[in-house]
Amino acid sequence: MELLVRRDQQAKASSGDIWKDIAKSVDGMDFGIYVQLINDLWEGQGKKDPPGNTLLRIWYIALRKLTAEQLAKAILVYLETRADEYCTPKLLLELGGATTDSDAASVAAWDEVLLEIKRVGAYQTPRFSDSRTAATIKHLGGWVIVCDTLPEELHKWTRQHFLKTFAVMKPTAQARLTNLIEIENARSGMTEAANQIQRRIAADQASRVGTLTITQEQ
Repeated sequence: MELLVRRDQQAKASSGDIWKDIAKSVDGMDFGIYVQLINDLWEGQGKKDPPGNTLLRIWYIALRKLTAEQLAKAILVYLETRADEYCTPKLLLELGGATTDSDAASVAAWDEVLLEIKRVGAYQTPRFSDSRTAATIKHLGGWVIVCDTLPEELHKWTRQHFLKTFAVMKPTAQARLTNLIEIENARSGMTEAANQIQRRIAADQASRVGTLTITQEQ
């Protein structure tokens, strides 16, 4: 048992040293300022325990494209407008402006989705500036499904699926999204049509019975 514990400790120490060496070789912002900013982020999220050294180094490597000013801006934007989302280095890179054109287009499209969810919800059909947005939502299950997704899942998993799917959509991709009212109307229409058919069948049967009775009496 003691041998296993020692091996585990050695493995942790080894991986920690690897991240430490990589972090030292990265050409990024001042590490001390970076640590303070991440600690501010942790406090802003209400976390009691500060981030560990290994996590700090991994995030430092992932955020190497940002300046201290960009990271501070990203943290501020996150705490003010996106705090209900799961914070990752990728999200901070996006908020700090360190994204490619394709990434920026996907993020902009997702921001439109969030705005339309707040503006019209599932009861109306959303409007988007890029036709790929509707096609992507259709691929994810439709507008009503996206609107009904729980916030935690929406901002984490649905967002990830949307960004990945949008990035590979053809520029000409299009789709018509159906809102909740249209779905309910369609269901009501089908129910009414079925009821009408049942009434016609019943009427035909009654008519046949009446005709048969008259014929037998004659």
